[in-house]
Amino acid sequence: MSAEEFTSKSYDYIVIGGGTAGLVVAARLSEDPNVTVAVLEAGGNRLDDPLIDGPNLFLNLWDKPEYDWCYKTVPQKGTVNRVHGWARGKVLGGSSAINYNMFSMASRQDLDNWKGLGNNGWGFDDLAPYYRKFETYHPPSKILSPKINDKYVDPLLRGTSGPIQISFCEADFAWQQEAWPETCVNAGYPTPGDPRSGSAIGGFNQLTTVDPKTVKRSYSARAYYEPNAGRENLSLLTNALVEKIQFEKGGSGDATATGVKFLVDGQAYTAKANKEVIVCGGTINSPQILELSGIGSTSVLHKAGVDDIVVDNPNVGENLNDHTATGLSFAVKDEYPTAEVILRNPEIAQQAMEAYIQHKVGPFTNTITTTGFTSLDMVDGKLPEMQKHIQTIVEDFQKAYPNADPAGRNVLLARQLMDPKEAVCQLVLLAIGADIGNAGLPSKIFTHDAPGNWGTLAVCSTRSLSRGNVHIESSDPTKQPVIDPAYFSHPLDMDMTARAMIHSMSLLTYEPLSSKLKKDSEGNIILHPSWGKGVPKNIEEMKDFVAANTITEYHPVGTCAMLPKEKGGVVDSKLKVYGTSNVRVVDASIVPTHVQGNIVSLVYALAEKGVDLIKEGQTNGVNGH
Repeated sequence: MSAEEFTSKSYDYIVIGGGTAGLVVAARLSEDPNVTVAVLEAGGNRLDDPLIDGPNLFLNLWDKPEYDWCYKTVPQKGTVNRVHGWARGKVLGGSSAINYNMFSMASRQDLDNWKGLGNNGWGFDDLAPYYRKFETYHPPSKILSPKINDKYVDPLLRGTSGPIQISFCEADFAWQQEAWPETCVNAGYPTPGDPRSGSAIGGFNQLTTVDPKTVKRSYSARAYYEPNAGRENLSLLTNALVEKIQFEKGGSGDATATGVKFLVDGQAYTAKANKEVIVCGGTINSPQILELSGIGSTSVLHKAGVDDIVVDNPNVGENLNDHTATGLSFAVKDEYPTAEVILRNPEIAQQAMEAYIQHKVGPFTNTITTTGFTSLDMVDGKLPEMQKHIQTIVEDFQKAYPNADPAGRNVLLARQLMDPKEAVCQLVLLAIGADIGNAGLPSKIFTHDAPGNWGTLAVCSTRSLSRGNVHIESSDPTKQPVIDPAYFSHPLDMDMTARAMIHSMSLLTYEPLSSKLKKDSEGNIILHPSWGKGVPKNIEEMKDFVAANTITEYHPVGTCAMLPKEKGGVVDSKLKVYGTSNVRVVDASIVPTHVQGNIVSLVYALAEKGVDLIKEGQTNGVNGH
């Protein structure tokens, strides 16, 4: 519809952001025909775009403004002053439309941490029903099952009727998928259980967000919006950039949102909200929208030219927490095909594209599944000694920066890292080489000039202690905020990553993976020439390698943290923004402490729970409407 038609009526709920979480919220709220819901999305509607639908075509979406916000961080001291490109979905469906399609699960302790920090109702057992609610699990065929080694999956823990389809690919199978689980077993990894049980230690092929019937990406636009697009009480406006939330404030009470001001083709419009405004912009856009609306640190807002202060809360935009991914790229024998075969040969790439579009087969159907979660005692067997080492690092940091962690999260996370049931890192095996020097352009990281076939073993953090921030520096909504993830600003992150990298190199010596790799004359793996300094021989050399070979895993969280306000919070456990009567945030920005693995499943689960909180609030009349 046109902007004029969209603004010709008022709505009970206005959802800012038609992304991963926003479309869940809109679909669930509009199930009630007596409720009117509007969605404002800055990107376009690209349903049926083959580049989004193709499970393994996501590299074609990054750094393109029609799909991607194309964010850039400030130079990062911890990664030799490199700027990092952050691909975030600027399209209906948000980042669920452009991600790797990898499907992980938070550990029990990850979510119980939230409860322990003062968020009642947000523990592992509280969220488990919402994980099942959003998904439909498709077991593999009898032919694929032994090859993919899916025995770890417990169907009783999985959803059977949710909108998001999860599966293993039946249309293509790669050598690394067969080699990976056996390699991990031979390296001494335990037999993994279903991550839904609360722990995921071990190596396995994990599920993907792909509909096996259509062999298309299953994402929020396809799963939550498209089936409900015809509802008379659900309105969507795309290519609409939110400028700010409008408030009225009377006396000493909380501010009440009355509507949302937005831009379409540079022209300003206002949509009226009768009940609530629900911010679902994600970890970058949600704090930006709050700050543009006058909610944030007074000093930050005044400096940016926002003079109308609605709520002074310096926590807005703070607590930015991301997973890092450190890539170890190595040469693979010519007989084992890797993505370089397609990336360097336009004719083969065209054939693969035709195979996908016409027959739904081939390499574009099969995204990354080979992953694992490794505990500290597996990375470094000297556990009692390591526990003391970790405690010392955390205590020394606390003494140097006594005000850096008012919620007490670092002690909580350090204790979790020491637990043999918890992962100190996630491992991801990719059949493609990486040149981390291209960190500023995500679409170029996996394009490189080294001849031959390459693989990459990525060591990804599970719960970093380093925290940065996102803040506006202009009241102009078209100007990107300043993003500083502060990678490796906490020394424990670098220490744990370097140790995990040393461990990951030893993993490559086990069969059947080892015999598929090229070796030098001394029998060592051959590292990608972009590094150029030889194999690191000790932890200090490995720390240099980590600094030069680390990028984002594209999992930023925390900038509108769900915590008590005095401990760094922006929203309470009902997701209500402090100082407002009817504004909530429902997306990854509310995550108070990070969780292991790929986070799309977490966002779907928290969005499903968020909707129940909104409905509960209206039933109880907490908003006074």
